[in-house]
Amino acid sequence: MKKKIRLGLFAIGIVMMLIGMTYLLGYSTNEFLKYPLYLGMLLIVIFFPIHKKY
Repeated sequence: MKKKIRLGLFAIGIVMMLIGMTYLLGYSTNEFLKYPLYLGMLLIVIFFPIHKKY
């Protein structure tokens, strides 16, 4: 269950980053798009799926 939640938040982070990428590349001048960009990157780093081997 915990693994599915982490994977879901990781996917949400990727989508948020892709939405914010339009601001970063200059296609949009809407400054509110920088927040999903940075929050998406943060979610990706925090919830990156790591395979733990014991």
